[in-house]
Amino acid sequence: MKFKIFAILIPLLFLFSTIEIQAHDTQSARIAGADRFEVAVNVSKKGWPQSADTLILSNYLAYADALSASPLAYKLNAPILLTQPQKLTGTTKKEITRLKPKKVIIIGGTGSISDEVANEVKKMGVSIERISGKNRFEVAYRISKKLSNNGKAILAYGMNFPDALAIAPFAAKQEIPILLTLSNKLPVDTQKALHEKKINKTYIVGGEGSINKKVENVLPAPLRIGGKNRFEVASNIIRELDLPTKHVFLSTGMTFADALTGSVLAAKQNAPMLLTLSDRLPVESKELIYDKNINNFTILGGTGSVGNKVIEIPHRWEITEPAGTSLQGYASATSAFAGDAINLFIHSTQSYKIEIFRMGYYDGEGAKLVHTIKDLPVSLQSFSTDIGTMKANWIPTVSLRLNESWQSGVYLAKLTNTGQKESYITFVVKDKHPQSQIGVLISTNTYQAYNNWGGKSLYGYNSTNNEAAVKLSFDRPYNNGRGSGEFFAYEYNMIRWMEKKGYRMTYFTDTDVDNGLLSDVSTKLLLIPGHDEYWTKAMRDSIQKETSSRMNLAVFNANVAYWQVRLQDKDRVMVGYKYRASEDPYVKINPKEVTTKFRNGPVNRPEYEVLGFMYQGIPEQKQQPLVISNPSHWLYEGTDLKKGDKIKGVVGGEIDRYDGEMPGVEVLAASPVRLYGEDSMAHVIWYKKPDGGKVFATGTFYWNWFLDSFGHESFAKPNKHIERMTINALSKLLEE
Repeated sequence: MKFKIFAILIPLLFLFSTIEIQAHDTQSARIAGADRFEVAVNVSKKGWPQSADTLILSNYLAYADALSASPLAYKLNAPILLTQPQKLTGTTKKEITRLKPKKVIIIGGTGSISDEVANEVKKMGVSIERISGKNRFEVAYRISKKLSNNGKAILAYGMNFPDALAIAPFAAKQEIPILLTLSNKLPVDTQKALHEKKINKTYIVGGEGSINKKVENVLPAPLRIGGKNRFEVASNIIRELDLPTKHVFLSTGMTFADALTGSVLAAKQNAPMLLTLSDRLPVESKELIYDKNINNFTILGGTGSVGNKVIEIPHRWEITEPAGTSLQGYASATSAFAGDAINLFIHSTQSYKIEIFRMGYYDGEGAKLVHTIKDLPVSLQSFSTDIGTMKANWIPTVSLRLNESWQSGVYLAKLTNTGQKESYITFVVKDKHPQSQIGVLISTNTYQAYNNWGGKSLYGYNSTNNEAAVKLSFDRPYNNGRGSGEFFAYEYNMIRWMEKKGYRMTYFTDTDVDNGLLSDVSTKLLLIPGHDEYWTKAMRDSIQKETSSRMNLAVFNANVAYWQVRLQDKDRVMVGYKYRASEDPYVKINPKEVTTKFRNGPVNRPEYEVLGFMYQGIPEQKQQPLVISNPSHWLYEGTDLKKGDKIKGVVGGEIDRYDGEMPGVEVLAASPVRLYGEDSMAHVIWYKKPDGGKVFATGTFYWNWFLDSFGHESFAKPNKHIERMTINALSKLLEE
C-alpha cells in the first residue's frame, strides 16, 4: 500500500541524462610580463595580433591622466601602451613597430610624456596627437569630447584609480565617458563635460567616502555603485549593471597599470574586471565568484601582482538558502569507486545546476569543486512512497561516471535552482587500490536511522504518530543536514583536521564494510569519526576480526556499535526492529541477526568486546569538562596537563564508560556526569587487545569540535591539548 502526497508523470527521456565528469571546471589564463610595460605589450599582442591603426600611449606612473582613456581606446580599437616620461621604453617601441599604427595618441601633457618621446615616435613614421590639460579633470573632459553623445557619463573619484578602472570595460563597451571629480566638489571641467554632452544619466562609482552627497546632489539622475572598499565596488559594478560573467578579467587592485592596459581587451571580449590582492582573493571578489559561478578568468600581470594562490579560485559549497522539498535528491549508492557510475535522483520545481565538491580542509576553504553541471531542466518527481520503507519511487535524473582522478573522500553534490535555493546529495568515492594508512568509516547507517523523509525514521520522536519504522529505504533524500545526513555533525570536523595535518586516508561507508571491504584493504588504522550507532552483523564480525591484531581502531565519538541492523534488497533497505525485536522474524530463523542492541539477547555481543567500553547514556548537562585522570600516560606527552585539570565543554551529547569488563583497558580521562538522576563517569580509554590490536576511544560526541570547530563555533574552539592528545594517539596507532 502507498500513500500519495502528489504525483506528476514525467517522460523518462526528458529526465535522464548521462554526464561524464572532468577533473576540474575552473579555467584561467595569465597575461604576464617582466614589468608593466611588457604586460601592456602582451595584452596588445593578445588583442591585436596583426596590427592596429591607432594606439594610445600613457605614462606608466601617471594613472590620473590615463583613467579616462579606455572608452576612447575601445572606440578606436586601439591598445594602450605604457612608456617612461622622458624616453620611449624599449619593449613599447618594439610593439609600436610590430603594430604599424598610423597614429599614436599621447595622453597627458609634456610633464607626463615629453616632446622627446613624441619626437621619437614621429621618427618611426607615425603621426602624433596629444590630449592634454592643465590637470586630470581637464584631460578627462577633453577625452570625453571625442566620444559619442549618448546622454550617459560615469563619475569617478579623481584622486585614486581603482573605481574608475573597475568600471572601465563597461564604460568602453558602452562608449560612456569617464569623468573625474573631487570628493566634495565638482570640478569646472567636469561640469562643462556634463553640460556640453547633455548628460541625463550619471553612474557614480565609489562610496560616499570617495564622492560625497554634496556632489551627488548636483548630478543628473545619479545611480551610485558603492562599496566599503575597492574590491566591493568592483564586485557591485558587475552585480548592479548585470554584466556578463562567463569570462572575467582579474587584476591587482593595488596598482593601476595592468587594469588600465587590460581594460580595452576586456571590453573587446565582453568581460568585466574584478580586483584582487596580490596574495589572496578578497572576500568581496570571492562572494561574487561564488554567486555568479564564475570559472573562466584572464589574470592580468605576473605572480608578483596576482599570486598563483589567487588563481586557485575557491567555490562556495555552504548552503545559505535551504530549498526544502522544492529541490531534493539522493544517490543510487552510498559509495562508488572512482571510474564507476552513480545515479542521482533529483526533484526540482525550477531549472538548476549541480556543483560537486570533495570535502576536506583545502587551506581553510573546506572543499574543492571538481565539476559543475549547468542548466539542468525542471525535474518533477512523484512523492508517492512505499509505506513500509519510505522509498521514493523516483526516476534517475543524472548519471555520473566518476572521473578516475577523483581522490577518495566524502563528496557533496550541491543543487542550486534558479531561485538560489540549495540542497545536498552525499556520496563517498572509494579507492580501488588504497595505499593510505588510515581508513575512514562514514556512518551511513546512522544517517538513515535518523532520517525521517517521507514521515518515518527508526525513532518515534520524529516519525508520524510517534511510531518508528522498522524498515527504511536508502532510496530517498536525507531530511537532515540539508540533504547531507549526519555528515556535518562530527565527521566533517575530524576530516578537515586530519587533512589539514596531512594524514593520508581512504574512505568507505557502513555498506562497504558490510560487504567485506575491510578485509581487502591494507590500512593500518580504522578511524570512526562519527556517531556510528548502527552496525550489521557482518560489520561487527569484520571490524572485530580485523582490529583484533591486523588493524588498530580509533573511535572519536560515542555510542558506537550499539544497535544491530540488517541490510536487504541489494543493500538499499535497512531493517531495525529495535525495541520491537520480539517481532523480528529472525528471532525464529536466525537469532544472531535479530535487530536489537548488540548487548542484548539473543545476540549477546556487548560493545566492549570490540571497543573496550560501552555506551551509558545522555548526560543531563549539555557540555561538561574533560577531566584528566592519568597525566603520566604517553597520551599527554607535549601537554602540561596535571591530574584533575579540566578542558571545558568536551564531554557531552552521549557518553561511554569502562566498568572493568575487559582486561587491558586504561582509563586516561574520567569526567563526572549526571545520567538519569545519578552520578556517573565518561571515560577516554586506551585498550590493548589480547592479540595485539590497539584501540583509542574518546567516549564523547564533542571531541572533534575541539580539533576543528567549523559549524559548531558557539560550542567549541580548537584546543591545543585535545590536538596534542589526538596526534599522540594517532602516532601510537600508526606505529609499525
